[in-house]
Amino acid sequence: MRRPLLAAALIAVAAVGSAPPAGAADAAEPAAEPAAEPAAGPVPLGAPLSDVNLIGGAVATTPDGVPTVYGVTNGEPARLTAADARTGEILLSTPLPGASSSYSVITLDGGDVYISGNGNGHLYRLPWGAEAVEDLGQVAPGQTFAWDLTEGPDGRIYGVTYPGARLYAYDPDTGAFQDYGQVATDTQQARTIGSHGGRIYVGTMTRPHLFEVDPVTGAQREIALPPESDPGNELTSVLDINVAGDRLYVRIGTDIKYAPLYAYDPATGTWGASLDTVAGLELPTPGPDGELYVMRNNALTAWDPATGAVAPTSLRYEGRVYNYRAVGWADLGDPEWPGLTLVGFFWRGELWRYNPQTGRGEVVPTAVPGEPIEIVSLAAASGGGVWAGGFLGGFARVDTATGESRFNRFSQTEYLYDDGDSVWVGAYPDARGYRYDPDAAFNDPDYAPGPPGTPVNPVKLWDFRQHTANPQDRVFALLPLDDVVVAATGPKGSTFGGAVAVSDRATGQTRFLDDLAPDRALTSLAASPDGATVYAGTWVYGGTGSPQPVQTEGTVLAFDPVGGDVRWQVSPLPGAPSYVATTVDAAGRLWTLAGSALLELDPATGATLRTVQLGDPVPPGAKTWPHQAGIVETTPGADAVYVSVGGRLHRVYGATGAAEDLGAFAYSSFTVLDDGDLAMASGPELFRWTPPAADTAPPSVELGVGHIEGDWRPYLELTASDGAGLGVAEIRYRLDGGPWTTYTDPVRLRPGRHTVDVRAADRAGNVAAVVERLVARPRFGR
Repeated sequence: MRRPLLAAALIAVAAVGSAPPAGAADAAEPAAEPAAEPAAGPVPLGAPLSDVNLIGGAVATTPDGVPTVYGVTNGEPARLTAADARTGEILLSTPLPGASSSYSVITLDGGDVYISGNGNGHLYRLPWGAEAVEDLGQVAPGQTFAWDLTEGPDGRIYGVTYPGARLYAYDPDTGAFQDYGQVATDTQQARTIGSHGGRIYVGTMTRPHLFEVDPVTGAQREIALPPESDPGNELTSVLDINVAGDRLYVRIGTDIKYAPLYAYDPATGTWGASLDTVAGLELPTPGPDGELYVMRNNALTAWDPATGAVAPTSLRYEGRVYNYRAVGWADLGDPEWPGLTLVGFFWRGELWRYNPQTGRGEVVPTAVPGEPIEIVSLAAASGGGVWAGGFLGGFARVDTATGESRFNRFSQTEYLYDDGDSVWVGAYPDARGYRYDPDAAFNDPDYAPGPPGTPVNPVKLWDFRQHTANPQDRVFALLPLDDVVVAATGPKGSTFGGAVAVSDRATGQTRFLDDLAPDRALTSLAASPDGATVYAGTWVYGGTGSPQPVQTEGTVLAFDPVGGDVRWQVSPLPGAPSYVATTVDAAGRLWTLAGSALLELDPATGATLRTVQLGDPVPPGAKTWPHQAGIVETTPGADAVYVSVGGRLHRVYGATGAAEDLGAFAYSSFTVLDDGDLAMASGPELFRWTPPAADTAPPSVELGVGHIEGDWRPYLELTASDGAGLGVAEIRYRLDGGPWTTYTDPVRLRPGRHTVDVRAADRAGNVAAVVERLVARPRFGR
């Protein structure tokens, strides 16, 4: 028997018409062969994705008089950096252990800095004069995103969370957290917070609410949103709350990047002026003439809410993402920057300054350090290596022999597919699809512009921002066919129901299929050998922060990618909410994964042909990406598929359904490379691993004539050994052209000459066929 990699073992299989009788296999298997040497362990390739992606930030003049810009860079871990607003010099850079990002940084008068943590839902503090942060703990049980922060009227730090939509407070004097509970029951996202006039104001995302909360009693009052903000739209969110002067400025809309800004007067309870197309996240206090400075249409823009006057300034920042990430007024102590100057960070760590007296603006690079980026997608690269896509940032081609990578600054890259001609890229948000030529220069005007005159590469094929009938945010799967490329997408916000994008490879024209599986999102795609039929798994879960699913069961379906006609749609495992990793193997078998059950379906009808149970059942639950629920990939050179599910890796043999447990698998994603190795991701780290060879060798067979003690008659004796394979499943024989019979014990022979046909099959489906002529002689006199 094979010695498993990561402690592999043959596990029981519940299969329809595939597994041979256990007794026959046991009788056929002789003494164990010497075990094969275990495969070597995974080889670390480092962190191939690294960049500056800064979100949360703040501006303050420290107790020793230094105007300072603070910002947090996303990464594993996230990192707080402080820069001198006068020179851009980096004053401090320290990690936030356990956090992957932060959307909010606030500073107190005494110089302490508080930072919200995402990924772990912790709150951090940088005491004045310290060089490292303190981890103050998780803000409330079960919360993984501690979104926004504000200082309350009582000196406590208030914040809001996901997934519980909770309001909490932290007391710097006692170190105690107070959990005010869930602010709304129809959303999981309490997204933004502000403090004014002794009250706390909380805004939620999909569904949108604005609450006024008494911090002493916890009593809350909902404030009706302005009608023009379309509060009844299930995609509308309260994105930002900022206090400037005696007003709240609330950004409300369906697009977190650019949305209208509305002024609210807490004293009168009325909404006032508004300005469209404002980029978040924060606002400075008003300027010398009462104007507010916002980023709008790539320009720092002065807006006077009293008069409605809008005046773009000289300061511009090009690209798709142009909101400032920290903002505040500072005295730079420089006559060229008289009075107070508005300063901050942009998202790539550039320091910006604008002086309203002189009208001068500038954007200057800094040495804000980049951080490793979590890997969220992997795909084998044509010609060797692997493509890796990152959370909130870019993708790279990695040499899996050396770990060297070529990084492309880009959007969050959720799916990659290299078909040998192009690399197809699925990007978040707005479920965008791109075609990238890896042999041409990279030039993306939104994220990484190339030299003037360089052709755009990658080329955008579709953007669901324009498909308002069915808004989508995530690309769950991409499948290039001969004439089109097909994409399966996941819904935006708290909505349900996915879509399919079908893009013509020759023209780039894209059409959308919206109703293939109502209130379900397609999770995975596979095609028939001729490409005329596409198979897809679906799940019932909605977008981020969605409520309980509308449907109770996921489905698997077959559809025509040209006409969009659904040929069949089934829920093969009763009660299963999710089908992921739908795959067609080299033999044309159709597989899908429901929890820890691997199902083979009839490609023509969707009927279940067999079920292979891989370990214990996996509890159902929503995931951000389908690969978090499981992955199925074919095994090169073998009639088998790899399956990762429930924290273990299995290899399932197609002919028999036998499953080989390759051991514990603590990786978030993997893909099979052209050379048969696996590339595997854990956080920002990439690994290469050579799994033990698949069982592709047939058993060895020995046959002969023997005798039983006390019996003169001859007997046919058969033995088979599978060596380091999975073990012999069955031996069958045919004597002198007669019927095939399963061998369990020695078979009595008639004395004379015989022709014996023997077939021995192992549990991987390999078959040995032997034909021999034997002479059976009786044994007398003993």
